[in-house]
Amino acid sequence: MTARIIGSFGLKASFFLFLFSYLLLAGVRAGLFEFPHFLLLGALAYLAAYYVASGRYLFPTAVYGAGLGLLALNKFLPPSAVFGPLPVDLSWATFYFPFAAAALLLYAATFARGFAARALSVLLLALAVALGHFYMVYVGWLWRAVVPSLGLAPAFPEPQDAPLYILLYELWRAVHQLPLRRKA
Repeated sequence: MTARIIGSFGLKASFFLFLFSYLLLAGVRAGLFEFPHFLLLGALAYLAAYYVASGRYLFPTAVYGAGLGLLALNKFLPPSAVFGPLPVDLSWATFYFPFAAAALLLYAATFARGFAARALSVLLLALAVALGHFYMVYVGWLWRAVVPSLGLAPAFPEPQDAPLYILLYELWRAVHQLPLRRKA
């Protein structure tokens, strides 16, 4: 039996969060992705990183990659070019995000077998995300009072914030995966 290093999952998930986020940031800096549309994909990066750190690579990366492609498409063929003038600023990511977020949330069912366990897995991940949100709002506020922002872009993870994200992903894992493992 190997000893689990506390924080190793959070470290791995945080690495993938930074990887996904900085691919997005590179597109922002290159002028391919516009504010506020890229924020929707930034939110998907958190779930995609969680799954990749859990060993599920293909689906979350494909969902995230498709979103990046739609953000780039928005630069060259915005929805207003297809639908005509729109009363609000919409992007393809606006249409894509609800379906992608739902697909990534429902993907939590792959962690269990049987209908009840799959439903519990999805419910627990949703609970973990909700708890993580409150953690990031309150602990992040205290953290930012002590550790200044680099000002990379709004809502982007910054290198000095890595301890926050490591703990966030450990919280997600504790809420989502541990009760499922005890039943197995």
